[in-house]
Amino acid sequence: MKKIEEKELEEILGGNTSISGPIINAITNVIKLLKDAGYSLGSGLRRIGENNLCPLE
Repeated sequence: MKKIEEKELEEILGGNTSISGPIINAITNVIKLLKDAGYSLGSGLRRIGENNLCPLE
């Protein structure tokens, strides 16, 4: 096995562009939140359009 010089070690790059697990988890939670908000908004608009609202009294 070839011994690597110190100058060659300084030139080795890698692993600095990866996305960590907590960042992926946060992104998926935001996507789920937006999806649920869309369902709620769509349901509300549909109920208003069909005049199918619950009475306030």
